[in-house]
Amino acid sequence: MARLPGRTAREIRGLQPDARAAWDEIEQNVLRSGVADQRIKELCFRHLANELPDADRYADRERAALDWTDAIAYDSDRADDDLWRRLHTFFSEPELVDLGCAIGFELGQQHWRRSVGLPARGD
Repeated sequence: MARLPGRTAREIRGLQPDARAAWDEIEQNVLRSGVADQRIKELCFRHLANELPDADRYADRERAALDWTDAIAYDSDRADDDLWRRLHTFFSEPELVDLGCAIGFELGQQHWRRSVGLPARGD
C-alpha cells in the first residue's frame, strides 16, 4: 500500500516544496560535505542502516565514531566520559559538531524513509 504518492524520497518531499528545499540544504551542507571526514560519515550512515556486518573490526577512530552513532541512535547514556575522551582524541570540536549533526539528520531520514515505505537508504 502506498503511504504517500511518490517513488523516491525526493518525490515525496516534493509534495511540500519548503520541506524539500530544507532537506536539500541539509543534504548538501551537512550530510554530503562539512569538516568531518566524509568516509567516517558514510560509515556511520551504513551502521545506522544495519549495513555493517562486522562493526567491531574497525580501528580506534572509526570505532569511536560508531560508538557515538550508537549513543545518538539508541542510548545516550553510552556517551559517557570514556567515549568523549576517545572522540576528542580523534576529532576536533568542529568535526564533532559536524559528525554529530550528520548522524542525527541521517537517523531521522532513515526512520522517515522506512515509515513511508522506502528502504533506509537510497533514492
